[in-house]
Amino acid sequence: MSSSSEGYAIELYMDPALENQVLKAWNVLARRQISTELIEIGSRPHITLCSTPFLLEPSKLESLLKSLTSKFDPFPLSFSSISSFSNDNNVLFLSPTPSISLLNFHSNLVDAVRKEGIELSEEFLAGNWIPHCAVANRVPKQRMAEAFSLLRELKLPVAGYAVDVALVQFSPVREIFSFVLGNNSNFIEN
Repeated sequence: MSSSSEGYAIELYMDPALENQVLKAWNVLARRQISTELIEIGSRPHITLCSTPFLLEPSKLESLLKSLTSKFDPFPLSFSSISSFSNDNNVLFLSPTPSISLLNFHSNLVDAVRKEGIELSEEFLAGNWIPHCAVANRVPKQRMAEAFSLLRELKLPVAGYAVDVALVQFSPVREIFSFVLGNNSNFIEN
């Protein structure tokens, strides 16, 4: 997620087995009282593809996402390392191996969203985007080393598939709709 407290994001979700691997990391950090924010805001393990702090009309994105997701089949995802951003939010995340499939999907999405006239945060534009799956937000600075140490116990890489894409409003997180990659008969409105 973007560091903004309100806005919209387009998130890439993974298959249940890979999602469970990420949830293990969330739960380990929550049990140790290092970070519970992602659980508390109602998030789901994801890779944020783009985000905007601006109010928008979700229906503008519905046909765009439906069309785009119909052109892409589920594709492999592999989280191969643990990292953090160098800002004050102390975010820890799993880094996906930047595959051609992931980068191509992101590029197509950003181009389509921008053609709709929707302004995106700079961090999500091509050349700036760092694909990541957050496992902890706002980790106390004095506990970063402990959090890294706990996450290193995950058996990386963990692999699975990107399977659907959702538009969410945050914070707290509320999924507005989602589409399964390669199959638009599975449109889900929330």
